[in-house]
Amino acid sequence: MRRLPLRSPILSPFLEALIGAIVWIVANVVYVDLRRKGIHGFTRFAAFWAGTPTTWISLFAVREGQRPSFHPLPDDDDHTLLAEIRHDRESRALLGEGELGGMPDA
Repeated sequence: MRRLPLRSPILSPFLEALIGAIVWIVANVVYVDLRRKGIHGFTRFAAFWAGTPTTWISLFAVREGQRPSFHPLPDDDDHTLLAEIRHDRESRALLGEGELGGMPDA
């Protein structure tokens, strides 16, 4: 019985090249994203060196950014009105008033 080799001489270089290309593309995308956001650290450093030589171009082409700052949204008038309507309906339901409101007929 003939055994198949564990490493194919044709498939092995192809897989190495494919995995290397995927790592190179991901490293470049990560580096550009981290640079655009202005995040420093080991991840950015590792992505820079894993994506060389293209990251040298990104170093000068992509503008250094800042971390995004999230500001609370201003109060929405419609949201406030709907909250008041809900509160009014709940209070009327607790008091036993009808859907249209007002005092019951005497």
